Amino acid sequence: MSLSVPSSRVKEKCGITVSDYDATISNLIGEITPVVEFAIRGEHLSDTGNTGLQATLKLGLTEVICGELLEQIAREPGALESVSIGDLALSPPPPQVWSTLAGLKRQGWARLRPFLKPDVAGASRPSLRADRRFRRKAGYDASSAKVQVRDRTLG
Repeated sequence: MSLSVPSSRVKEKCGITVSDYDATISNLIGEITPVVEFAIRGEHLSDTGNTGLQATLKLGLTEVICGELLEQIAREPGALESVSIGDLALSPPPPQVWSTLAGLKRQGWARLRPFLKPDVAGASRPSLRADRRFRRKAGYDASSAKVQVRDRTLG
């Protein structure tokens, strides 16, 4: 089963009431959804009978999309500028608010973490034997903890 997030849900979660960001939201949904689906283990995506699991996956996906949208809005020209006219001052929210909003993406990935595929790139470590062969070829001398390069020793 494929996950889906309606644009209206993203707008609601981000507090957006205008249609200015509809195209951006649709593009983000189309861009991020397949990436998140690819990262989730297949048995969780296909377990459509478990409504709690599906709701959790959709909420995590929604939070990731919302966090990315809010980060994009913050990067727009003028988004972080202040304007003062007499006693009237318009300024962006303080940095603590922006970091909280950007934390929405981290929160979404944290919610999805138990259902993700293992991190093959980060979890795998070369065998000790292969590691020793690499060090030998590279000229690494473990006894002196220095790397030798063409008759010169760097320390």
